[in-house]
Amino acid sequence: MSTLPESASSMGLQPFGQSGTGRSIMANGQLHGLLEGYKELSSIPSSEGYHALAITSAVNSLRGGVAPVNSFLKEGSSTRRCVIGAGFEIEYELNNYYGGPQTDVVIIDIRLTGDQSESRNRAALWNANFSSSVDRWISKDAPEYILEKSSKVSGSKESPFKIGINGYSRDLDHAINILPSHISRGDTNNLNKLKENGYLLFYVPQKGALKSGWRCVRNLGKSITREDLEAARILANHMKEAHDKNYHVEWTSHRGGSKVLTEAMKLLAQRQVDLAGKQKVFLSDHTSSQYAADVVRRKIGMNTDDATWNKSTPGIAQLIGGKNLGTADLAISANTLFKHTEKENRPGQAVDTLHHGRKLYKAGKKAVLTGTGAWTIVTTLSTKFGISFTMAQTIVGLLGLSAAQTILSSIPSLNEGYHKSAAEPSKQLAQKLFSKK
Repeated sequence: MSTLPESASSMGLQPFGQSGTGRSIMANGQLHGLLEGYKELSSIPSSEGYHALAITSAVNSLRGGVAPVNSFLKEGSSTRRCVIGAGFEIEYELNNYYGGPQTDVVIIDIRLTGDQSESRNRAALWNANFSSSVDRWISKDAPEYILEKSSKVSGSKESPFKIGINGYSRDLDHAINILPSHISRGDTNNLNKLKENGYLLFYVPQKGALKSGWRCVRNLGKSITREDLEAARILANHMKEAHDKNYHVEWTSHRGGSKVLTEAMKLLAQRQVDLAGKQKVFLSDHTSSQYAADVVRRKIGMNTDDATWNKSTPGIAQLIGGKNLGTADLAISANTLFKHTEKENRPGQAVDTLHHGRKLYKAGKKAVLTGTGAWTIVTTLSTKFGISFTMAQTIVGLLGLSAAQTILSSIPSLNEGYHKSAAEPSKQLAQKLFSKK
């Protein structure tokens, strides 16, 4: 192994990481300490660890003989370059200390850029506590790196971590005050207990002009976004961390948070993780397929004892995205019957499956019989778009059962809290219209 040249030592440069094939990475004392800190932080399954890993991986990529594709050469310099990453820039130089073709990489600066420099603009885990003095839920000044039990929550079966995943919010403070209603499922006693113990929020920032609630409608049918995939990776790390620490966790997603939660479970499935029934999920007003979530939660060994593991109002995003136009319940029931039910118990499960099938068919049939307008829609869906006649009946039936409720439930401001019935958005609108000034 080569000794550090005197010219490099005199500039206060130190090698970073293990020496081996490829270029050596050099940095001054301050940057070297920063890189070592990122390296240590990158092993922690948190949002901060995820971004620290991105930075250390980008630095290590500079050891190769070819500059990364996301690097730019400084104008007028043959050695100075800058690597651009998600939320950071790494400025570096190529210097020749040994003679011949060997060059070392010297890190000049590491800069956090844009929204990624603000922790509230990254997917992260936040501790939420209820403040009686202001009658609101509040967060700490910084996100949590790891799951840690406390005197109030031990992570046991009797005292599990309760963690919410937002998918609709204006900002962190807004999300923190929405999720308790869904975690407690609208139950006053559960909510009071949550106020005593606090909870954790896995905050997923909502980007763009539609962040106040319509984003999930816009993204219906589209693949997961880069931001949501990044959030899912961080969430999967926390789920794996809870598994490694033998913690019990109850995950509650709200609206678009179901897509991030489902993707995180898929990532665990790829790693063949078995949670052994110590974690469970609850989907509230979900906007992504509950069938997809059910398949993968069973694959990774989630607790599936709770039959009421999802609940939604009949909004457009919930009907199309979450319920798959009404077919999700039938698909889940059939999947449970054929893949997760013992032979001796199948007759009872078969009754449930037939019930879902009859419910769908009757809804479509009722819509067709109500008038020629519905008949025209069914015919159009069947002939123009290649949808089966029975499925077309089902679609029209679902959308025609209660158009007013569907519209009201699709208005974000009327669908923030947990609703025990489909009529609650209508009642909420009436209260707003007729309440005293």
